[in-house]
Amino acid sequence: MKAPTTPRDRARWRDRLVHLLLPAPCLACGTPLPAAGNSLGLCPACHDRLRPPAAGCAICSRPLTGALPEEWCCASCRHRPPAFDRLLALWSYEEPLDAVIQGLKFRRLDYLGHHLGTAIAIHWQEILSEADLVVPVPLHWWRRITRGYNQSERIARAISRRLHLPFSAALVRCRRTPPQTSLGRTERLANLQSAFRIHPAVNLRGKRVILVDDVATTGATLEAAASVLRRHGATAILATVAGKTPLRALPGPTEDQLTL
Repeated sequence: MKAPTTPRDRARWRDRLVHLLLPAPCLACGTPLPAAGNSLGLCPACHDRLRPPAAGCAICSRPLTGALPEEWCCASCRHRPPAFDRLLALWSYEEPLDAVIQGLKFRRLDYLGHHLGTAIAIHWQEILSEADLVVPVPLHWWRRITRGYNQSERIARAISRRLHLPFSAALVRCRRTPPQTSLGRTERLANLQSAFRIHPAVNLRGKRVILVDDVATTGATLEAAASVLRRHGATAILATVAGKTPLRALPGPTEDQLTL
């Protein structure tokens, strides 16, 4: 067998040796992962269980019932459009994606950010490549210190590299907010009031921005962040997440609406 000669070859052999001695388990089911590599820390069977969000509003991605015409928007987005132009969610946030996101956020498996960002960039390349820069939703400095990094930044940097777009830490979290998990949309929006500001060295005038977070539930965090970007001159904002939390589907268009 030919000995490895380049740094890349040596790194590959080292990784395989480590895997033989300490095989990594699938984040979802615990099955040992193949030495040849894996995506998202999932075994092939669990990776195949990832599924896209349910069909829904073309802007906010909220699930809608019935047959949906292309680019159909829910009543809320028609009457009061959000600050972002569109929410792009790659997968539904449920098993096994939840294990990947939790590994990224709470187990210091920061390489998963690269996996998620690369998958997003490949899937939405045609839409995202028209942007001018990639901006992550920031963490408050205290939470970043305790976590070790911002998971959204890890995802955003991978998107930036894959699409050859500038990365910008344009947003700053200026207020530490309580966790959003137990709050409804109205409470989340109130919780995030004045939570973000723009870095003084950043000029967003006329820029088309990819706004990146890990997961969206009600979209309140993305809405609050996008509002600040919009007020400072961003002309287009694509909110982009790895996962969208499944929500109860709203009524879709009626027959009368479809015939208009």
